[in-house]
Amino acid sequence: MTIRVAAVGDIHMGPDSEGLLRPAFETLPECADLLLLAGDLTRHGTPDEARVVAREVRDLSVPVVAVLGNHDHHDERPEE
Repeated sequence: MTIRVAAVGDIHMGPDSEGLLRPAFETLPECADLLLLAGDLTRHGTPDEARVVAREVRDLSVPVVAVLGNHDHHDERPEE
């Protein structure tokens, strides 16, 4: 069985980048079975930036797995 993984990292999202990636993610089912977010998802690791990332991947038709990077820890609140 083959599993197709789409991966993206270093997206450094913030409030001003809301909605930029969502159009690309909408086509994922055509080419991937899973989306991997591979670190540095935010600029400074703030909860507001993390919410932007969450909204970008909410309700996608493929599962999403995310790994935090060093930028995602800058605000020292990775659990949020």
